[in-house]
Amino acid sequence: MTVRTRPLLSVRLIGRPDVVAEQKAYLIAHLRRTLGDRTVCRTSTHPADYRNDIRVYLTVKEVPRDD
Repeated sequence: MTVRTRPLLSVRLIGRPDVVAEQKAYLIAHLRRTLGDRTVCRTSTHPADYRNDIRVYLTVKEVPRDD
């Protein structure tokens, strides 16, 4: 059985597509600077409950070492 590692951080953004896209770009850049090369940030985008809004999920996980 595969062991799923727990994310270091999970973030959900909900709002207008232009605002969410700007904040997503900012957060990804900030997380890369802060957490370094040993992390991976995955994103998924979905429609939100309000018309014309979107939901974006960011999940940050640590990359396993090849030692």
